[in-house]
Amino acid sequence: MNIMNRFGILGLVLLLCLSAQAQDNDAIYSLQECLEIAKERNLAYQQVALRQQSSEVDLQQAQAARYPNLNVSPNWSSTFGRAIDPTSNEFANERFDAFNVNLTSNITVYNGFRLQNTLKQRTLDLKAAKKDLEQQEYTLSLNVITAYLNILFQGEILESARLQVASTTEQRDRIRKLVQSGSLAQADLAQIESQIATEELQVVNAQNALELAYLTLQQLMSLDVSASFGIVRPDLPDPEMSYVLTPSDEIYAMATNNYPDLDAAQLRLSSAQVGVDIAKSNYYPTLTFGVNAFSAWSGIREQPVGTEEISESVSVEFLGDRETLTFFQNAPVFGAYPFFSQITDNVNLGLGVRLDIPIYNRNFAKASVDRANILVQQSQVSVQLAEQQLQQAVEQAYLDARNAYSSYSAILKQVDALDLTFQNVERQFELGASNSVDFLVAKNNLNRAKFDRVRSKFDYIFRVKILDFYQGKPIDF
Repeated sequence: MNIMNRFGILGLVLLLCLSAQAQDNDAIYSLQECLEIAKERNLAYQQVALRQQSSEVDLQQAQAARYPNLNVSPNWSSTFGRAIDPTSNEFANERFDAFNVNLTSNITVYNGFRLQNTLKQRTLDLKAAKKDLEQQEYTLSLNVITAYLNILFQGEILESARLQVASTTEQRDRIRKLVQSGSLAQADLAQIESQIATEELQVVNAQNALELAYLTLQQLMSLDVSASFGIVRPDLPDPEMSYVLTPSDEIYAMATNNYPDLDAAQLRLSSAQVGVDIAKSNYYPTLTFGVNAFSAWSGIREQPVGTEEISESVSVEFLGDRETLTFFQNAPVFGAYPFFSQITDNVNLGLGVRLDIPIYNRNFAKASVDRANILVQQSQVSVQLAEQQLQQAVEQAYLDARNAYSSYSAILKQVDALDLTFQNVERQFELGASNSVDFLVAKNNLNRAKFDRVRSKFDYIFRVKILDFYQGKPIDF
């Protein structure tokens, strides 16, 4: 059986073993599931999401500020000694309880359009906060995809390393037979044994790197690292050059319409410009309209509950005779004045208009406008900086993708050439026409080239995903 066919069979067996292990694992996640879990559990993402919720509350408050307020102020008191009865304005010299309630409502009619501009500014701030959340989602998605690709990459490196050990072990068995028959020296067998030990160390290193890649992804997803964890291994096609044929300036033009950080900076510039109008409102008068309702109750207040007939006698002298005259009249009788009756009877309503005209405010208005203008300038610089960083990032990503593809194309040719060289050296070595040093050099060169092929393939795939991100394409496999 040809050695390459045996390698193919061995590789198939390893793939079946990996597949069986994945089926036994209950926690197998696709890339989309990893992204969703990371969004739900990642603390940095949650922090930005909470800032968006705070902006939503600010907007709701700005909307409510346009409407009248309504406040009620109940007050209960107990008075000892000489005091004024609040319901009758008469002095009382005894202990009594009193209660009053004040209901007020005010609405701002005009304040230099501060309310309208504040509402406009809070709307822009909320839009910027949403863009911040989008940016955080994209950043988190890129990190998850990077970790996901790294697992696939390290998995292929581990698989390739194991295949190399199996191939070298098979080669050692053949060399042992040749040594026993006297066709090769014992030193050749020792060289192969040393090579196997080196390749087994590569397997251990690859296994450690794979475990670290799993750990990185689990941490991004905020999962328990001691729990069972695995990923779906998608079929990744070989890269195509068509991905990087779009010029970088066209990619940048698309990125300016899809990059959340730039949108957020532009929205905050608009918010800062509205802030100048808000600051200028301090120069204008404020007109407020108010309504007030007041009522009170007193524990010593009484009300007439009826009348009673009373008489009064007067002694008078008329023509030397003294006589007693009696007068009769109806006098009111006072009794308890119920709480709710007093509250109803003592209601007092009032309307008011207030105008506050600023004349001198210790430079407060001017300082507010100056600070707002400085914030506008800072926001303009932030937009320019965001545009510059985006352009540089797109140009760098484009160059990285081109270089990655060039490296991948060159390595493919290198692997083909080194594979042919190794096959020739292998045949010569088995025939005794070449020594073990030449054989191992050719084998190691081929092994390194294969590892580089895997590495460059995944590097190019990742660079393509970066370009997809800047073009607004879904980040997925």
